Parts: sequence; structure tokens; C-alpha cells
Amino acid sequence: MSEEKIRALEKALLRAKEARKQAEDILEKKSLELYETNQKLASTNKMMELLLDDKSAQMNIIFENSSLGIFLSSKGTLIETNHAIELLLGYTKEELNKLSISEVSHPNDLKYNLEFVDKLNSGEVNTFTGKQRYRKKDGTYILCKTHITNVKDGAGNVKYQVVILEDISLLERQSRMLLALNNLSKSILGKRDLFEIGWEIARNTAKQLKLEDCVVYIANQEHQILEQIAAFDNKLDENLAILNQINIPFGKGIVGEVYNTGKPIVVNDTSKDSRYIIDDKSRLSELAVPIIANQTVIGVLDSEHSEKDYFKPEHLETFSNIANLASAQFNSAISLKKEMEAQQQKNQLLIELEKSNDELKNFAHVVSHDLKSPLRSMSAIIAWIMEDNEEKFDQKTQNNLDLLLNKMDKMDHLINGILKYSSIDKIDHLQQEVDFNKVIQEILQILHIPEHIVIEIRNPLPTLKNNKFKIQQLFQNLISNAIKYNDKEKGVVTIDVSEKESSYLFLVQDNGIGIDKKYHKKIFDVFETLEETSNESNGIGLSIVKKIVDVLQGNIWLESEPRKGTTFFIELKK
Repeated sequence: MSEEKIRALEKALLRAKEARKQAEDILEKKSLELYETNQKLASTNKMMELLLDDKSAQMNIIFENSSLGIFLSSKGTLIETNHAIELLLGYTKEELNKLSISEVSHPNDLKYNLEFVDKLNSGEVNTFTGKQRYRKKDGTYILCKTHITNVKDGAGNVKYQVVILEDISLLERQSRMLLALNNLSKSILGKRDLFEIGWEIARNTAKQLKLEDCVVYIANQEHQILEQIAAFDNKLDENLAILNQINIPFGKGIVGEVYNTGKPIVVNDTSKDSRYIIDDKSRLSELAVPIIANQTVIGVLDSEHSEKDYFKPEHLETFSNIANLASAQFNSAISLKKEMEAQQQKNQLLIELEKSNDELKNFAHVVSHDLKSPLRSMSAIIAWIMEDNEEKFDQKTQNNLDLLLNKMDKMDHLINGILKYSSIDKIDHLQQEVDFNKVIQEILQILHIPEHIVIEIRNPLPTLKNNKFKIQQLFQNLISNAIKYNDKEKGVVTIDVSEKESSYLFLVQDNGIGIDKKYHKKIFDVFETLEETSNESNGIGLSIVKKIVDVLQGNIWLESEPRKGTTFFIELKK
């Protein structure tokens, strides 16, 4: 072998040794890295195991201490429960693990539950949220907000469900009670009939609060009893009339005691309470609250239930709120009822008064006619006597006979005045446009006005829709009085008017003898006359004026001083 080939082989061998050395170094380094990595992985696994154990412990803590009821189920069977659901339903963990969801569900909710359980088991749906009722160990039911979620394995198959229950029974009752209050306030708003309000209270309260019955009592002070005015459920017939309606004396029974004390009463077991009065049937629980208006008990709201301990604090609170809500409407209705009764009495009195007035008017006409006939005869006889004995009677006798005729003439005027006064409100009430200027002019043409009397009309008078005949009577009497009782050398009678917002104020003023203040009210009474004018007046004129103003629904008053004249004010509506 040549020396050159030997050197080539030596070089190749040397390179192989170096490559092997490098490979061994790399292998040793990688082995060390792998060892270190294995060590780190082992440490990490240990930490993960610890973390998993810690997380599991935390989840167990949350699961067991949650205020919400939680259980795991598989195909409708309970496999794990927490403490909250045991408290919620009243079962032990062992008892719950022997039950299925179907066995703790309300029968009416069961079909709906099973449909969703099938959908959850098949994976058709993965979550469900709704309201469901669950049976407690004591047989009662609670309403819960229910949330169900599927838990699946790695292959996507449903392994079990997590069910979370939240007791919303109290919240639901409160919601129903709030709804009852809202519905009741709307249903009785504006109602004024006592029985209609009572019916709305009984119906709404019983329906919204799901009560077996509800009765409304109202106090009858005249008979000292509480009357049933409205009821709901078994106490009503097909016409909504109360069957076997009972009245409870004040102070008797639970209802009567509530009325007397003004304080609500809750009875949890009526079989042990001597105050209990059986109505349509015996029930074991009763709740009664007073209906108070203006610090006075005016009625009682009452409900009974066949279960013991049925009524809870929220029932009492709601009934009290309903009673407060109803009190104002009841008080208004009772006031209206009293007003109607008073109005009926008033109407009856008005009928009787009208009848009495008619009889009085008829009597006045008959008496006046019966008086005037002999009065005319007497006047004629005296005139004949005076004529036959004109030369025989001395002056004193003649004067006495003249005085007698004068008195008889005055009596005739008095009878005419009575007739006129009694017939004022019998004259037709025809309304027409009345021009007061024309009316006054017509009056002045009729009356005899002495030369020393001046009539002044200061301002144009209005035209009003009124009764012309009454207006004419009114002003004719006032102007006649002003002329008749004027003792001045130059007498002045003034007529004026001023306009107000809804009426006109007229005045008839004179500068005559005036009227003492002590007569200002009396002069409008029948047969009342002034001392100074008693021989000239029959006491009817101003009474007629006052009665006309009353019929026209106006007002009249006067201002006057002796010897300084008189002003009559007459206010008439526009």
C-alpha cells in the first residue's frame, strides 16, 4: 500500500474519531437536558396534582356552602346534593339520594319537567331555566327558579346534569300581593258605590292572593252590626249574591273584636279560639284587618283558609295595605250614601213643603175671598147709613164713620197684598230678553208721580234674560215706596246700575224719611211696618220685593239713616 493511501486513511480515521467525540458530547448534553426536563415535569405534575386537589376542595366548599340548592342528577335520578337543598326540601342526603326528580316535582309541573329532561339527556338542549314547584318532605310545595345545565364527557356524551334551585316563594307571594294592590287600586278608582267597591276588593284580593275566600264587612251604626256587603267564592250564588249572609254584632267574634279594637287579628288555629264564628263552613285559619277612615273603623276585611298557620306576615301586610287603599273609597262611598239619603229626605220635605205651600196659597185665596165679600158689604152699608143720615149725624160721628171707611179700605189693600204675596212664585217662570230701560219707563207711566218728586236714571240699564213680570213688580214696589215715603220739598229718586263679573248691581235711592237701623232686617218680613208709616203701610210691599228677589235667586239689602234717605241694592245674576 502506498504511503499516500496510508496518510489518507489516517486522516479519515482521525476525522471519524473527532466526529464520534462530538456525537458523544452532544448525546451527553442532550441526556442531561432530558433528565432536567423530566425532573421539571415531575415537579410540575406534583404541583398540578396539588392544585387539582385544592380546586376540588374549593369546589366542594362552594357546593356545600352555597345558599342555592344544588344537586347532580343522571337520567332523572339524584346522585349528589348539597346542604342547602336538604334544608330547602326538608330531606336528609340519604333520603334525597333515593328519590328521583319526578318524585319531588309538583304533579302539574311533572309533564313539562319530563319533556325537558328527555331533551337534556338526548343533548337536544344543554340548558334550561324556568319556574318549577317542588314538594317538601312535609307535603307542602315551594316555588323555585330552576336552572339545569348538561355536563358532558370527552366524547361529547351527556354524563349528568347540574341543577340549581333558588326559592322564590316569598318573592312570588310579594309580587302577587303587589299586583293585587295595583289591580285593586285601578279597579276601585273613581267608584262611589259601596257594594261595587266591596265586590272589587273581595274579588281582586281573593284571586290575586289565591285565597279560599274573602269577605268585606261595613259597619252599620244604626243597628250596631257589621254587614257583609261583598264576598268571594263559595259564599256567592249564580247571581253573585251572598249566600247565607250574616251580620256580626259589634264586639262579637274575631271580626267584631277587630272592629272594636281597630287592630288586625291572625288566628292560626280557629278550632282553639272561642271567638271563631262559622260562616259558610269551618276553616282553620283566619285573618281580619280593620278598614279605618278619619281615625274611625268603618269596616273589616276578612279571609279564612282550611289549612292551619296559613296566613304569613306578608298576608297581614298586604291586607293592611288593601284596607288602607280601600278606606278612602269606602269613606267617600259612605258619605255619598249619606248624602243621597239626606237628599231623599230633603226631596220628601220639599214635596211636603210644596204641598203645604199650595194648601197655604189656596187657604189665602179662600180666606181673602171670604173676607173681601163681607168687607164690601160692610163698606156699602156704611155708605148707605151715611147717605141716609147725612143731616142727622154730627161732625164727630161723621168723622168716625169716615175713619171706619178708611180702615176698611186699608184692610182691602191688606187682603190684596196677601193675595199678591202668596201668588208670586206661582206666576209663570217664562224667561225672555228684558230691557230694564223699557220696564222702568213703563212703570213711570203707570205710577202717579207728584210734581215735587224727580226720577233720575243715571246710567243706561242692561238687557237680561229674565222674567219680565217679576222684574216689573220688583222695581214698581221699590219706586212706589221711594215716592210714597218722601217728605222733602224736592224729592229725588235715583235708579242706577253697575256691572260685576257675573251679575249686575242695581240701586233705587231716595232722599226721603229714611229707615232706622233697627228695622233694616225686619222690613222685609210680612206685616212689618215702620212706626212713622204704620198708618199708611200694610206691611206687604217690601215682603213682596224680598220674595221676588229670592225667586230670581238674587240678593237685596239696604243702607239708610233716618231723615237722610234710603238706598236699596238689588244684585241679579247675568
